Amino acid sequence: MLRVLGLDAGTESVYRLMLEHPSWGVDALAEALGASRADVLTALDRLADLALLRAAADTEPDAGSDDDAGPHGTRGPTALRLVPPQTGLAALLARREEELRRTRLEVDATRAAVADLLADYTAQGRESATGAVERFTGPDAVRRCLEHLTLHAAADLRVFAPTGTGENAAWELDVPLYEDRIAQGVRVRVLHLDSTAGSPERRRAMRRLAQAGAEIRTVPSLPLHMSIADGESALLSTSAHTTRQGAVLIREPSALVGLHALFSHLWDEGTSPAEAANDAGEAADYSAQERALLRFLADGLTDEAVARKLGISLRSERRMISGLSERFGAHSRFQLGLQAAQRGLL
Repeated sequence: MLRVLGLDAGTESVYRLMLEHPSWGVDALAEALGASRADVLTALDRLADLALLRAAADTEPDAGSDDDAGPHGTRGPTALRLVPPQTGLAALLARREEELRRTRLEVDATRAAVADLLADYTAQGRESATGAVERFTGPDAVRRCLEHLTLHAAADLRVFAPTGTGENAAWELDVPLYEDRIAQGVRVRVLHLDSTAGSPERRRAMRRLAQAGAEIRTVPSLPLHMSIADGESALLSTSAHTTRQGAVLIREPSALVGLHALFSHLWDEGTSPAEAANDAGEAADYSAQERALLRFLADGLTDEAVARKLGISLRSERRMISGLSERFGAHSRFQLGLQAAQRGLL
């Protein structure tokens, strides 16, 4: 009970017994406690160090007495007297309170130092900061800022996740981190491209997030990477396909209103895994991304524009066109569009 004041269990037992029997010597204390003489002498030294025992100036030890001297020349209980507990314990308590006060001051100073360090860490790669907008350059800076944004979300996270490999690795979802935020009560919603277009790793990550409690929907295309935390901060990629140009952190309320509206619109248009499993008909044989590609081609968009809208590379877009042409038996863009219309895919 008195450990916080510096008394271990053995020392406290000796102290309490001495309060009851102040005239007892070392041997009597050891016998009553079932402890060794050495343990009792160690406890007496500790009590003296804590100023709970004091030398009795008017007491002279008897020659040859076992109780005359403690270890290292310290006098035994015949030469030591208890300091009145009201005085001794009050002094110890005051000393401990002062130590705790200093510790609190040190903790506060350390907390401020940690905050400064984390601010410097997050700001590495920051190119500029103007009012409510900050720009970060390079994948490492993007990753740090995204991690900081996710860690400090208290209630809500909304995520656009077009891709997450290669040049976009900085935007890959940190699944354990999101699982932790979900466990802390944060609502997590993730929009990503149709699962048939994703890598096995991405599909596994999405299943794991869904199992943790995240809400997942897929859409045919996403304009960029984005993460919105609590409706107060949003991190956006400056390019849909690469982090080379970095990211922009926005805290401007009017801009956040528009980003919320964009997310809500695409979220409402998205397909949940359960809805996707219930799709029927020939259109179910084609992914939402493939159907979107056909619509974009029918609208006359170039390959570059289609790839940008789908959030994929030009090479991936052309592979999808080749695959669809082979499945349709089409030998031209015109035939591909005609077959898609006949199959009800437009």
